[in-house]
Amino acid sequence: MKKVFSRPHLYSHRGLGYGGKENTLASFSSCLHQDHLDGMELDVQQTADGKLVVIHDFNLKRVTGTDAEVSELSYAELKTIYAELPLLDEVFSLCRDTLLYDLEIKSETIHTLGLEERLLKMITSHHLAKKVVVSSFNPVSLLRFKRLSGAQIPTALIYSSDASVPRVLQHGLGRYVARPSYLKPEQAQAGQALKTAYQICTWTVDDVQAAQHLIKAGVMGIISNTPGELAHLFNF
Repeated sequence: MKKVFSRPHLYSHRGLGYGGKENTLASFSSCLHQDHLDGMELDVQQTADGKLVVIHDFNLKRVTGTDAEVSELSYAELKTIYAELPLLDEVFSLCRDTLLYDLEIKSETIHTLGLEERLLKMITSHHLAKKVVVSSFNPVSLLRFKRLSGAQIPTALIYSSDASVPRVLQHGLGRYVARPSYLKPEQAQAGQALKTAYQICTWTVDDVQAAQHLIKAGVMGIISNTPGELAHLFNF
């Protein structure tokens, strides 16, 4: 199996760790000035009018207090509720090829209404194919993106034992559908994942001792809310 990583990499989770709210231009901008940081993990969803926006939750309630679904509103409507909501295009224009991107496709259904096609077009229009990995809990969406890209952009299957994740996907079995480049389990499942033939990038690791243990065990990517506190472990 072709290896994606040549050494362990450190990612900021949703741009956090250096100031600014998660998944905002302010947080991503703060990441650009961190020499120890390899990349940023961010979440990509599609609005009702086909715009790619960067936000984690499917609903705006946690970040704004307003009960509204991202997929049911246009970008203009969403901006009236959440002014800091960035377009993926804006993030790429701001950050360019300074860091690596872990782009998580957020989709609750296999019917993604062209999200993967729009994402591939956005990546290629910014000439970022060599700086990106596309990840998702959704193995069907991930396989669709892989086929569209001709397998030229690495993909990663995310999984978690959390009850919110469908049982059949909780232990990484979606890899048999998605055929990803590597696996992206939650921290608690990283040890078991290391027994597979895949390289492993894990989340969300904020403890120094835990990160040190994971790196020694062979994990090749760590996503953290506090990457600055882990930076000294990545001096290779």
